[in-house]
Amino acid sequence: MFVSYSRDDEDIARALRDRFSDASIPSFIDSSRIKVGDNWRNEIVAAIHQASALVVICTGRSVKSHEVTFEWAYALGLQIPVIPVLYEKSLTLPAGLGGLDLLDFVDPRRRQWDRLISRIQEARAESSATGAHLRRLGISNIFFGRTQLFKKYTVSQILERITPASELMVVGRSLEAWAREFTGVWAVCEKKAVRARFGLVAPSLAAEDWLTPSAYATVDVGPSVEKFRLLPPLSPSSQGSFDLFFLPNSPLLSFTYFEDSVGPCGILEVGAGLSFGQRHSFILRATEGESGGWIESVYHTCDSMLRGRRPEISLLGGLVAD
Repeated sequence: MFVSYSRDDEDIARALRDRFSDASIPSFIDSSRIKVGDNWRNEIVAAIHQASALVVICTGRSVKSHEVTFEWAYALGLQIPVIPVLYEKSLTLPAGLGGLDLLDFVDPRRRQWDRLISRIQEARAESSATGAHLRRLGISNIFFGRTQLFKKYTVSQILERITPASELMVVGRSLEAWAREFTGVWAVCEKKAVRARFGLVAPSLAAEDWLTPSAYATVDVGPSVEKFRLLPPLSPSSQGSFDLFFLPNSPLLSFTYFEDSVGPCGILEVGAGLSFGQRHSFILRATEGESGGWIESVYHTCDSMLRGRRPEISLLGGLVAD
């Protein structure tokens, strides 16, 4: 439950949060959930995406707040239920809120707590049904912006979690984040016997030939390749391998596949050419009790991009192929 309010009404927001807590309804209030140093706008957007509904504390201060207006308007755009709660008499609401069914909390003795809790529970039930549908598709989580994604899925975290003697496949435009951790990539191939395949756009490809032009990524490709060329040979006793492939065009999506203690995991990042904050990522898992699902479809799509190509860099059992 996302609570939208003016900072001058924080006492009201905290009272709502406490009432929701008594009803076992988790809520988001930015003053208590956003830490110093966080990108507050990204945190707000991510919290709205994850909310079952949004409650707007309607006062003379909040209806004039640009941030409050952004929050409830953004939620409406996502088709998330918005519940206006009126705390001041004769308040003129913006057109977007005025057409919604509001709750009158002006008189403290007659506040419609039961109705508010009931509407929230209905919204949560509908949201849970949607979540179950996503899980049936094999989507276990969604992150909005790379900052959100990297809180749980940094390159180093993936390398630490990956199961020994398993597969790692990474397909993207420049793979700059992976190139920074090239020593860690080598270590999992050497010590965990991981079979790694990486695919990125050919450095010789002119920027105008990219499917999604990006000045940042074109500059990034060459240095990434040079870092991967620094990988030392694998020892003769290693059962791992590393192959780097060049792609004939720039992928519109990036995909990482690995296996951890839970099972196969896929990270599908959408928004090539956009800023990190605008990219959405889907965490894909095998659907329970069934084969296939999105993870298998995306895996086979990326596998077909690499299969049959000659790797530019290949490490296997201590041998380096030109």
